[in-house]
Amino acid sequence: MVKRTTIFTFLVLTLFSLQAHALNISAKLNTEQVMQGDTVKLIVTIDERADGKTPDFTVLNQHFDVLTTYTEERSNIINGRFTSLTSWILTLLPKQTGYIAVPPISFNGATSKPVKLHVTKRTAAKNADQLLFVEAKVDKDTVYVQEQVLYTVRIFRHDVDIYDPSYQPPTIEHAAMEQLGEQRNYKTTLNGKEYDVFEFRYALFPQKSGSLSIPPAQLTATVFRGRSRGLTFDPFNGKQVRRSSPTLELEIKPKPDSYPADKPWLPAKSLQLTEAWSPDSATANIGEPLTRTVTMQAEGVLATILPAVPDTSIQGVKIYPEQADTNSKATDDGIVSSRTESLALIATQTGDITLPPMDITWWDVEENAVKVTSLPARVIRVTGTTSRPQTDNTVNAQADTSQAGDTPPPAFSQGESVNRTWQWIAIAFLLLWVITLGLLVWIWQSRNPQTKPKEASGESPFSNSLLKHAQKELQTACNNNSPKAARTALIALFQQHYKNPNIKNLDDIARIAQSEPLSSAFRNLDAELYKENTDKTWRPEFLLQATAEVLSKPTTNKSNPVLEPLYPA
Repeated sequence: MVKRTTIFTFLVLTLFSLQAHALNISAKLNTEQVMQGDTVKLIVTIDERADGKTPDFTVLNQHFDVLTTYTEERSNIINGRFTSLTSWILTLLPKQTGYIAVPPISFNGATSKPVKLHVTKRTAAKNADQLLFVEAKVDKDTVYVQEQVLYTVRIFRHDVDIYDPSYQPPTIEHAAMEQLGEQRNYKTTLNGKEYDVFEFRYALFPQKSGSLSIPPAQLTATVFRGRSRGLTFDPFNGKQVRRSSPTLELEIKPKPDSYPADKPWLPAKSLQLTEAWSPDSATANIGEPLTRTVTMQAEGVLATILPAVPDTSIQGVKIYPEQADTNSKATDDGIVSSRTESLALIATQTGDITLPPMDITWWDVEENAVKVTSLPARVIRVTGTTSRPQTDNTVNAQADTSQAGDTPPPAFSQGESVNRTWQWIAIAFLLLWVITLGLLVWIWQSRNPQTKPKEASGESPFSNSLLKHAQKELQTACNNNSPKAARTALIALFQQHYKNPNIKNLDDIARIAQSEPLSSAFRNLDAELYKENTDKTWRPEFLLQATAEVLSKPTTNKSNPVLEPLYPA
């Protein structure tokens, strides 16, 4: 009975967990505005696997032609939880102009929210009869200096393949230019022909009043006709072409006379001011710092022209500004810039302190009017308490008080005693560490005795006595018919003769001596040492004769120095 109850409880909990997971579906467009004849991407996403099922896309047929559809599935493990996503990407061609609503998309009982699309009318293109051409346009012909201008370049391609393309945006004098996002690719129809469109968008900021010329954007590429890949000759195939957009002229107006002369020029579409306090309180203790963070955000301007927070002097308050933080980001409508400044405020007297309003003057480019955005005044009540943090003045006052009395306060005496105790402990540990280090050094030296170099003691490793001793050792080895001892004596002998400690073997001697009789004697000695040829016998008298001939010759510095062997035996 208990087992059946457990199974029933498990099934009920499983049913509730399945009901708790509600399917989420979303729909979004890759852009909110297109021109007549342009395609748009619709992405529909659910948070589970589709298992071969497809949402109902027939609701799109009223306002769109669905050109292509493909599915994309992804799976992730986040915080130990397995999640799946399925997306359908549709290429839509609007059937009409104006504002069109993408209707809700349904799947397994869930429905997405509707999405709005603005389709604008297209003017007749002069290059619509060409297979490849470049167009450019601006959203305004007349602007103020440093006002934002949206500049768009479009490359149109019909029935041609492009190889090795090189696109060069214009270089504009007396204007700053920022690209807005990545390149956009879509399709459009002009005069009954379908074109692939590659779009680039920029934000321009003229820096000088007067006439501004925007030079052409250029595309260089090798093109092939899409329908001429057979044996039919087409002079357009394999031809490198250059296409340029038209030159555009803008009128740049100076700062209007109605703008205050003592305020920095700031043309923008919008401007907002926000502030944050830490701690966020209307009261403070004297000497206690308050941090005021002011953020200025403007649309349609570069961050470099955003003004600093107005410098105000307030009686009874010291203000310490920090380094400002500026940022700019690209959006569909242009550049949005922000400037954040933090100010540390420290009250030096008690009472109510009023921070005046903070005003930023700017020019509204849409309304052609002077605007002022403000932060309201703020009143802070400052009180003096014993819990306030110490400043330089309070520390000095305590020092003076301690010096005035004959004996320090009990707390100070106790702290001094503790400090002296720690000082003696630190000294004891330091002495123990020095003693331990000395013992380790003594043990290491006793286990690794090092002989003093002869050069340091003033004695040379080479001398006539050592040379004569090596000669005697060689003679004895030859007399005793001992090839191993002879080789050892030869190395020591020629080290002394050439005063070269790098001589390590017979090959080093032969390379320096450059004597064929000595080299032949060395080969005879090696044959005896390694028994390479039993037919030959060692001839020590031949070795002694060849050695004497080399020793009789004066040594020179022209012989090549002997290097340490790379792979010593």
